[in-house]
Amino acid sequence: MKNFIKNLVLFFIVLTCFYLGLWQLDRADEKLKIQNDFKSQLSKPYVSLGQLDKSPKRYTKVESFGSFFEPYFLLDNVVLNKKAGYLVFSPFLFGENVVLVNRGWVDNYSRQKFPKITTPKEKINISGYIKYPMKLLELSNSNITSNEPYILQNLDINKISNILNKDVYPFYINLESGSDYGFQHLVVKNENKHLTHYMYAGQWFLFTLVGIIFLIILNRSRGKKNE
Repeated sequence: MKNFIKNLVLFFIVLTCFYLGLWQLDRADEKLKIQNDFKSQLSKPYVSLGQLDKSPKRYTKVESFGSFFEPYFLLDNVVLNKKAGYLVFSPFLFGENVVLVNRGWVDNYSRQKFPKITTPKEKINISGYIKYPMKLLELSNSNITSNEPYILQNLDINKISNILNKDVYPFYINLESGSDYGFQHLVVKNENKHLTHYMYAGQWFLFTLVGIIFLIILNRSRGKKNE
């Protein structure tokens, strides 16, 4: 009975390691696709935001004429040069449509005070590229504060849409570096991120192989004892 339990536990560990290896391969493929999308879109011209459908390819370069409006939203726990801060997201109205715009990084002043964010009132031209929200680590039970300024743990566009009482596009625009309406720009680093996942996958598959070897040794030893 003890040997059966040992085999079962070891078999479960082997399966878990193999699954984690496959998961890392999927992550690598995803990161490689993101890298290829970034490279392919980088050389293309800007497209008018109003000409796109509501599910364009990420990193599509866009431009639009419209105006920012309040309230703005602060995405928490974003680190730049080992310093914690926020990404500032402002809703942008073009025609009758609304899209969120990432205006860049600001200091959180060690949470002693909120940063001062100004919202341009006039109609302006903006340019940037499209990104889709990614779920980040939440350090609070509540994803979004109930009062202004709204602090977000994750960019939940559905909740933001409810706050604004307007339909909001499912993606956001990363404002172009050097914009008069932006803050500190975060450089996108997509080069070779997939290689890290291939390395992790190799480690998990190595653990799988070691587990299989242990299973073989364990059962051979038991067979010799029974002879």
